Amino acid sequence: MIVASDLNGTLTTGSPILAIANWAENNQPWLRPRLFKYRVLFSYLQVKAGLKELDIWADRTMRKVLDLIQSPDEELVNSIMSYVVESELWPKRRERPVSLLKDFHNQGAEIILVSAAFEPAVLEFAKKIGDERITAIGTKIFLTEKRISLEETLTTREKKLEKVKNIIGSNTIEIALGDTFADIPLLEQARRPIAVFPDRRLRKTAEIRNWQILE
Repeated sequence: MIVASDLNGTLTTGSPILAIANWAENNQPWLRPRLFKYRVLFSYLQVKAGLKELDIWADRTMRKVLDLIQSPDEELVNSIMSYVVESELWPKRRERPVSLLKDFHNQGAEIILVSAAFEPAVLEFAKKIGDERITAIGTKIFLTEKRISLEETLTTREKKLEKVKNIIGSNTIEIALGDTFADIPLLEQARRPIAVFPDRRLRKTAEIRNWQILE
């Protein structure tokens, strides 16, 4: 049995972006990460009000927050991504869907976490679900001499489903979990779609198609 789940909003209310800004505030304050956090929160309110597109906002903000990390190397990046999960994503996890995933895993399911979030952070969160039969897919990051960069396209919407299919091939997704309209392409492919604390557009789709809603 294959179970695929989104991460941000579905399994946790925590923010990888704010977690990295918090790390920078504690470790590299001369880059003024607190000001960056205020700008992020203000611009996110604009997203919620429909004044900005979510995908464009997420892409720009994820790239900008990585610029707060100076002189990055692999060890530092791994340490920061562990901090993201331990200080933010896991403490703010949604107990019901996380417990549901753990139950599926204990029953022998193969779990796939797929998210637009930074892939190393998705991997760290996945380790909390189980050590075996679990795959973490996120937006890949790359180290250069001076900075960290993201792959060209975030792992969202159709890209999310594409990456899952690259792993499972012709196999069927038995259960899928998501929380926003961006997860609809993934949920449509599952025999049992579950909308977790869905946004307005996903809720409407779930109600029309009689999908399970978990709140």
